[in-house]
Amino acid sequence: MHGSTLASLGAGISSNLIGVGVFAHVYNLGDEKVRKVPAPDPDNLDLAIKSIQREGEIYSHLGDHPRIVKCVEKGDLFVDLEFASNGHIEGYLKSHRDTPDNCRLRFVQEIIEAVVFIHSKGIIHSDLAARQFLIDGSLHVRLSDFGFSGFGGGDVLGFENSSHHLPRDIDGNMPSMVQSDLFALGSTLYEVITGNPPYKGKLDGDIAQLYSNGSFPDVTGILCEHIIMGCWEGRFMSAAEVLENYRVL
Repeated sequence: MHGSTLASLGAGISSNLIGVGVFAHVYNLGDEKVRKVPAPDPDNLDLAIKSIQREGEIYSHLGDHPRIVKCVEKGDLFVDLEFASNGHIEGYLKSHRDTPDNCRLRFVQEIIEAVVFIHSKGIIHSDLAARQFLIDGSLHVRLSDFGFSGFGGGDVLGFENSSHHLPRDIDGNMPSMVQSDLFALGSTLYEVITGNPPYKGKLDGDIAQLYSNGSFPDVTGILCEHIIMGCWEGRFMSAAEVLENYRVL
């Protein structure tokens, strides 16, 4: 039943498929709009539907904001978002390796601003990474993909990749929290400055062990080194504090 319903939403044309995630597929609908629908995996369909519905609720809660991708329309089985013509930061930096420092620093500030805003609204993202930050036609940053996020004290539906994951008890009562988002923020800023995720090429288990031992990539001499290390080492209590420290660099 859900399969035919998803097809009726106009998302069944494979040539328009532009993104595949754990719980969602993303289709380009044209007219500067993309549509997210639950990934058609029968083993995870109920969770995928819950993720899409959660994301729609979060966009409604956040409202319009310059650092958040704009939600155009939503329904029980889809979320329509404004198309970001320059893709996400991860892909942009791979294809624009000569991106100047002043542009990277603007990305850094706008990424932090986005996290400050969602935390002020009670949202824990739970999957912050460069690929979650889109770049609009004016080269400004907009945070997206709230399919894993916690909202109103509710549970999260997923977690960060190992390179962005604060070692913690994910089976506990609060597996994702402000501090885990800030840790992932540090890894995201590392991506923006270096063009690569932390510990690129290492196995997930090895990365987790390094982080658990308090071992992090060497950031000596790179832009924002104190901000990145502060996020990893838990020196900041809030994203607002991160932003305040960034502004005095």
